[in-house]
Amino acid sequence: MNFSRYAKVALLASLLCGSLASGQEFKALPILDKNFCPNIQVGVSAGYMNLKNVNAEGSTVGIEISLDCPVFTLPWDNLRQQIMLNRFDSDGLEMTNLEFNPYYLITLKNGVEWGFGPGFGVIFSDTDHKSDTVFTLQAGTGLKYNISKELYTGADLRWQWTQKAELTQNHTEDLDNYRTQVKIGYRF
Repeated sequence: MNFSRYAKVALLASLLCGSLASGQEFKALPILDKNFCPNIQVGVSAGYMNLKNVNAEGSTVGIEISLDCPVFTLPWDNLRQQIMLNRFDSDGLEMTNLEFNPYYLITLKNGVEWGFGPGFGVIFSDTDHKSDTVFTLQAGTGLKYNISKELYTGADLRWQWTQKAELTQNHTEDLDNYRTQVKIGYRF
């Protein structure tokens, strides 16, 4: 068993132990419950991306769809699944990132929530010389402010680690990056 499997087992065990210690309800597959309400939110984002090993940095834009986690619920706070699609185009490198990020949200005060979580995804990259597709792992954190029952705004910081992409015939490099972004969205 490698390190990443140990991390997954430890995370699952801590979530299960925490939910068993609480007097509230832990539920597997809440999507199967006839009363399941996904609380869908859709937002747009804009920000800045910097690639660690490739000479490229600049603006990024995207769209985000999030919903209450359909796999399991926690007996405290909220777990949401974020699906993000981001576009980056700078210095001869175009990237489209598709990401799946479960976010654990903690309600603070006055409509403010703090969230954090891991994720995985795929990057479709394109240069003047070559196109490639690589898989990603990421971690992020952010703040969200609920302006009203329907509107929200927020800011996120996300680190992303990737496989090596073939950028030219003879050159491969990972597309590791960090991204900061602000967003605004609507809750249905």
